Amino acid sequence: MRALLIAVLLAAPAAATDGPVFKGFGTHTPVEHDVAIPKGMVLRHVYDVTKAAPGKLNPGFETAARFINSHVANGVAERDVAVAVVVHGPAIAELTKPEVYAARNPGTTNASEAMVKEMLAKGVRFLVCGQAANAMGVKKADLLPGVELAISASSAHAILQAQGYTLNPF
Repeated sequence: MRALLIAVLLAAPAAATDGPVFKGFGTHTPVEHDVAIPKGMVLRHVYDVTKAAPGKLNPGFETAARFINSHVANGVAERDVAVAVVVHGPAIAELTKPEVYAARNPGTTNASEAMVKEMLAKGVRFLVCGQAANAMGVKKADLLPGVELAISASSAHAILQAQGYTLNPF
């Protein structure tokens, strides 16, 4: 019986924790890992986000925050984690100013707004596809301060790749 209890406890997933960079989002679990990140190595990573999450934190944005939290929690200096989020499709709405979001989503507030603002303040770049924004009728002036408008998602990815960013494959 005791062996079964120990086996169950060992098989139980580790509890998620937030921080150290972002509190309340970007939760991660501790990992006993084998792959060490060399001291001073800068991790430049880009996420491609298209899906919106009305009324909830955008999971694509939160994944970017999780990347930062989990690496800083494991000893990577915060200055050595550079993250960009390229946004196109419905997720663009979650990068618009409150009045623009409210006009497009009556009776709903943007649950991701505070998270995006905090991520921007910590140096996370949000780049919006200009082609998708135009198709949706979103103008540069509609975007939250600090959100960047690119010619297209493709050009944003090309520029970030040339700057040493790798694309998250999932």
